[in-house]
Amino acid sequence: MIEYGYHFQAIVGLQSGKPLACELLLRKDPRTERSTATLNSDFYTENLVTLTNTKIKAIESLSKQYNQWVFINFTRCEISHLSFNLCRGRLSKLLPQIQLVIEVTECGSQYNKAIFDKNLLILKKNGFQIAIDNFGAPNVDIELLKLLEPDFVKLDISLIRNATHSEESAIKFYQLVDLIRHRGHKVLIVGIETKKELLIAQKTRAEFAQGFHYHSPEPV
Repeated sequence: MIEYGYHFQAIVGLQSGKPLACELLLRKDPRTERSTATLNSDFYTENLVTLTNTKIKAIESLSKQYNQWVFINFTRCEISHLSFNLCRGRLSKLLPQIQLVIEVTECGSQYNKAIFDKNLLILKKNGFQIAIDNFGAPNVDIELLKLLEPDFVKLDISLIRNATHSEESAIKFYQLVDLIRHRGHKVLIVGIETKKELLIAQKTRAEFAQGFHYHSPEPV
């Protein structure tokens, strides 16, 4: 039996603090002790269609309350899976009413890069926007930006944490944000929880922010 539930967390304009989007998050079912941290890549690929159908219901529910972009996570393994085109087709039906951002996340298993690249291109041609997660983490760097050309770049949470350690670290953080923006990507600073992190983030030219300082995830 699959035990999970969807929550959402607001994504805000960095300077305004106003909600502009939200991210759909898979969380443990409150009736069980099972956490999504225990779910491996095989869980997501084996249950891809079921999870996508559940995502669609959650997105439809959110769209009745919020007229915003909705970020939805898919691992590279999922995007390169044989069932993904079926999932994409179902999600495409939501596009006329809802702006969907496919957030590409890492997977711990091997995946077919050729199929992944093909499906990513189809997503873009069909009107989906693309985000990459955890930029600045191992294997998520400028070279990946060149390959995927995402619309949004979500910074790894470690970057804003490190930026609070010293002025030198903060300057490197500002420079990284500028580098990404100069490439034409929108930047989303993730993990803002403290006043110090907020003040550092607001000195950048990043467009978006996300974190417990603004909003704690809540059930859809």
